[in-house]
Amino acid sequence: MEGFMIFPILIVLFYLTIIAAVFYLVYTWVTKFISLKEEQNNLLREIIKRMENK
Repeated sequence: MEGFMIFPILIVLFYLTIIAAVFYLVYTWVTKFISLKEEQNNLLREIIKRMENK
């Protein structure tokens, strides 16, 4: 009977692992999106500078 007590613990650990993985993926996607937007802004600034110099 004590062997069945491990199943709820394993299920909780499984769900916590899934939640942690989802948070990690969201964090990486958000940081990637922010870095891409920053790069886009830098490129636009450089284009504007070059257009002003002409």
